[in-house]
Amino acid sequence: MSRVLGFLLPAVLLLGCSAAPDPVPVPAPVQAPASSGAFTTTDVAWLQLAEALHTRALPLLELARDRAADRPLAGLAARLGAEHEGGRGRLRALLAQARVAGENPHARHDMPGMPTAADLTALSGLRDDAFDRRFVTLLRAYLEQLALVAKGEQSAGGARQARELASAMRRDHTAHLAELDRIAGRT
Repeated sequence: MSRVLGFLLPAVLLLGCSAAPDPVPVPAPVQAPASSGAFTTTDVAWLQLAEALHTRALPLLELARDRAADRPLAGLAARLGAEHEGGRGRLRALLAQARVAGENPHARHDMPGMPTAADLTALSGLRDDAFDRRFVTLLRAYLEQLALVAKGEQSAGGARQARELASAMRRDHTAHLAELDRIAGRT
């Protein structure tokens, strides 16, 4: 069963991507049983997707500093920005351990939960309450997607280190969603 999930998760993750103009081939590590410490294709797909999501969200998070009317919302965005820089470092370190190098194939894709260039442009033209409403919607979609793909890695990943990072990130993203919901109740 875990082998089937190991093949399905990368397929589901990749289906959420829109086609990039020049796709970069993904090095495929050897598939290992889910109980091993070896990195599987599921692990690599999750690491790359999570790293791309974190990277693309940073400009979104930066916009809140000067545009949000709600100071706790701006504070959450600032904390998330700092935490996500650290998260990107942990994701990249595991990609290096898995011997995956080169450009992240998800970096130029628009995927569920990922702020697009059009989203950022539209958000850049907003301030105060209008900004807050749109920002909360985009941030919620982003955090929900991170939690969802982390859950998939937890259940179908092979490398213990990747599953542990996914567990920690899912816990953090779920807590951030709860905090966002508390803040949004006031926005």
